[in-house]
Amino acid sequence: MKHLSQVFSSLFTAVSLDSEAVRRKEIHRDWDRMRAQALSPTERSEIDAIFARHL
Repeated sequence: MKHLSQVFSSLFTAVSLDSEAVRRKEIHRDWDRMRAQALSPTERSEIDAIFARHL
């Protein structure tokens, strides 16, 4: 039983990321969300330019 609980805890334990990696992951998530909401290729290009400068 102890082995089974160790397996489950290893599966569901959050991986510890450094703050820079967490920040980049959040930026990329926002970037993808904004690109999905873009109405035109021009708007998508502007979004890409803004986020690329931020990184």
